[in-house]
Amino acid sequence: MSNTRFEFIENTYYHIYNRWFQKQIIFKDKYDFERFYKYIIKEQKDFLNIKIVSYCFLPNHFHFIVHNIETGLSLSDFMRKIQGSYAMYFKAKHKTETGLRMPVFEWRFKAKIIENEEYLAKCLTYVNYNAIKHNIVKNIEDYQFTSYHQLTNKEKINEYKDLILDELEF
Repeated sequence: MSNTRFEFIENTYYHIYNRWFQKQIIFKDKYDFERFYKYIIKEQKDFLNIKIVSYCFLPNHFHFIVHNIETGLSLSDFMRKIQGSYAMYFKAKHKTETGLRMPVFEWRFKAKIIENEEYLAKCLTYVNYNAIKHNIVKNIEDYQFTSYHQLTNKEKINEYKDLILDELEF
């Protein structure tokens, strides 16, 4: 699945991801990371049929694992609102660097269906350890912009810690 405006399947997990236009750095400081996270939290309250299971925000892209509870287009709407809100914030904050006409995101977003539990576990590992894959940190404990720290069962995700992360590159 790619650039997406289609009906997502109910009770299904998806790997959602996007990168910044021309792979530019868009999270320039911790406040940018926090603002993006706050938009997600805000929109979760309006889209109760979408649950963010896991996430990782990197300087030039992001990953989510989402559980789409009901059928419909609302996952597309959810992503449109998050990305639109953040784009407006980013352009206002960094207008002298970027100009107001530059796109913020490369695409609307990408979505890959997760069809079984084994693949879900691998995707969870891929998303939560993505900062290591991109050589931002050597130890995931040192990176705060991942849901790794919020997981209650770290043993399950650690089962796949030695997975070659490029295996899931999209």
